[in-house]
Amino acid sequence: MRIISFGDLYADYYFKENKLVGICGGKSNANILANLSKFYETAFIGCVGNDSIGDVAINSLEVLGIDCSNVRKIKEHTKIFFTDEKEYRQDCPCCNRRLSYRGLKCTEEEVLKNIQTEDIIIVDNLNKVTLNVLKKVENKAFIDIGYLGPLMYASFQELKELLGSRFEIINLNERVYNVLKKKFEIDSMDLYDALKPKILIITRGKRGADILFNGDFLKKEVDTPAVEVDSSGAGDAFFSVFIHEYLSREEMDEKVISLAYMKAESLARQVVRHIGARTHLEPLYKIENYKGCICEEITIQE
Repeated sequence: MRIISFGDLYADYYFKENKLVGICGGKSNANILANLSKFYETAFIGCVGNDSIGDVAINSLEVLGIDCSNVRKIKEHTKIFFTDEKEYRQDCPCCNRRLSYRGLKCTEEEVLKNIQTEDIIIVDNLNKVTLNVLKKVENKAFIDIGYLGPLMYASFQELKELLGSRFEIINLNERVYNVLKKKFEIDSMDLYDALKPKILIITRGKRGADILFNGDFLKKEVDTPAVEVDSSGAGDAFFSVFIHEYLSREEMDEKVISLAYMKAESLARQVVRHIGARTHLEPLYKIENYKGCICEEITIQE
């Protein structure tokens, strides 16, 4: 059994007080894989730019034991996201350019030919490639929904047809839930009944999470919020714990769910104490030299 994910890899640049702290590979599904890599055989399928930043995106996964042999290098500039205490952006704060390519280069065909029968799939989006792949395979799947993307304009019936009964666990943040709640005039139990996951998690950041399973509702609240240095990757780490607990248990009851939540919150607290989504797993990469700008060809410190 492998835990796999797919898509276009990218890199994250982390700034503090307008100074670059370091860089690392990014993307929510890759971060989830990174957190699961010490427990399972893991692999990423897809593509990345054929440049030194793409090398960082791949190396930051391979150093954790994640198989990237099916990550294809393309003649593009690797996608980059820049984050600091205030915002998350794609245009470089140093040169104000956005060199990353637009759209999706990972194809449905390359994903399907590399999925094995026993693979368990992690996805973090609802784009066309993801939806088509999930239609054509029967593998167990977990989804982390941070944004609705093209399904923003779907009807409730279309949402049910596309996502219903397909996922073991659906994890979505409060922002996405509130959009669905307002658009369709539904509550969390309506959503759970419509999409029929084994578990539905609505994360509420520092305030806790709502968890629905077996027709029951658990509201988990945080008594003492963690002191945050950087919240990047906290939700990905949180979800990874639920995936691991789910795959490790024959049955999920209220006691197991509560234990999973405690472990997930504890890991999320570790993550927010450092700058970087994966710094609890690997140090950030430091740029030693660059040509033109830090967002172009770079040399990493050994």
